[in-house]
Order: sequence, then structure tokens, then C-alpha cells
Amino acid sequence: MAGEHVYAVTSADFEQRVLAESDRRLVLVDFWAAWCGPCRSLAPLLEQLATEHQGRLAVAKIDSDAEPQLSGRYGVRSLPTLLLFKHGASVAQIVGAQPLSALNAFIAPHLDRPSDRLRRHAQDIAATEPEAAITLLEQALAEDPDNFRIHAELAALCIDSGRLERAAQVLEALPARGADDQSKRQEARLRFATLAQAGPSHAALDAALASGSADTDTRYYAAVRKLVNGDVAGGIDDLIAIVRSDRKYGDDAARRTVLDVLTLMDADDPRLREFRTALARALN
Repeated sequence: MAGEHVYAVTSADFEQRVLAESDRRLVLVDFWAAWCGPCRSLAPLLEQLATEHQGRLAVAKIDSDAEPQLSGRYGVRSLPTLLLFKHGASVAQIVGAQPLSALNAFIAPHLDRPSDRLRRHAQDIAATEPEAAITLLEQALAEDPDNFRIHAELAALCIDSGRLERAAQVLEALPARGADDQSKRQEARLRFATLAQAGPSHAALDAALASGSADTDTRYYAAVRKLVNGDVAGGIDDLIAIVRSDRKYGDDAARRTVLDVLTLMDADDPRLREFRTALARALN
């Protein structure tokens, strides 16, 4: 074994050499056994993988027969089983011997790139120093345009700061293969932000709402503003209220906007069923 990057792990040092180590770099845990032929054929490929990635990846080998408690802890039922650990948690799993190309594809979405240091710094300061965070992400994107995780993060900050044109440029530059749930959410936020920008000013909306005599147009744009600001429940509630009271507004704009939001929510979001039920009742 190449001791620095490929090493044996037991229950005694699992916390340190897998969980703690995964805060520093990606750790690929190989559950194997001496009697397992595919495990033996996989071993040199894992060493090659660790060598190719120059310290960004560690391979921790666990003898499943000698460490049954670790196998049980992670539900290992067949060998070889490979688990990826990042920041103290298992993030992916694959079972069976794999060619080197498949191993590289397995770790690629989780492997830190040089630009990820800038991403993490931007995440740490985004709440208090959004302009500095945008600058860091712009630098990261310029240095590493193929790090597709940057696009959604930069677009989100640009939307928050009102730089809608730049947010659109960043998202349009993301190739189809790099699109994910996060980028799709920012595309939706951008649509809502663009719509809100075309409507009344925040001051005008607030004044109309405070007067207690807001018309449907005001109520619609106020609901869209809530969506832009991340208040999904409040925005949907207000839009559904418009569906009940003024269904024809904007060629059914309130209902269509609710459907846009529901489409982009996580499938396992517990609020999804509640919102769909509320919309269905408003329509009947």
C-alpha cells in the first residue's frame, strides 16, 4: 500500500483516518476480504486512482471479515463495496469491481478542485460580505469555468444584489451537463426577480399593502417578491388567495406561477402535497 494515500483502517482509527480525514480531502473506503477475487483485481486500480489525484483522494481499506461492526454500520452486504466520505459523512456508494474510468466517474462529482477553496471562502462570508463573496466566485469561475458548482452560487448572490443581467449570463453559460437542482432553482428565482423588477417598486408595494386597499396587481407582485426573497410558503399562500378571488387575473398568472414553484421544489419536500392540495381546493 502507498501509505500516505492508501492505508488500512480498523475500528480503532476509523474516526480519525476516515471521518476526520474526509474534512481535509475525499476518502474512498474499500470494504474487501482476502477470499474475494474481485477485491484483489480492484486493489491496484484503487492505488492508481489515489496516485493520479495527488493527495486530493485517500483510499482507506477495511477488511470486512476483521471489522464486521464497520460493515454492519454501513450496511455492507457484498464485496467489494466502495463508499465515499466527505466532511464526515458517506456521500456515495458503488458495489462490485469497476474499471478505472468508472472509478474516476464515481469520485468526480465529489472531488475538490482548486477553485473550491474560493467557493468555500465565499460561502463563509456571503451573509456578511456579499460583494466580496461575489468577487471570489467571479475569480473562481474565471480560473475554473468547468467547476459547474460555481454557477448556481454566483447566480444566487447576483440575484440577491439585483444584478439580474449578470445572473442570467452566468446561468446561460452553464452547459446542460452541468445543470442540477440548485441551478434550476436559481433559474426560477431569476424569472421571479425579473418579473418583480418589472412591477411596482418595493416602496409602492409596501404603501399599497399598508393601506389595506391593494388591488390584485399589487398582491401578485408582492407574492412574487416573497418568492424572490425565499418565502416560498408565504408567496404560494398569497398566490392561491388570488386564484380564489381573481382567477382571470393576468391570463391565470397566479395559478401558473404556483405551478412553476411546485415543479422546482424537491420531490420529498413535505410541503409539496400541502401546496398542491391547497391549489386544487382553490380551483374547485
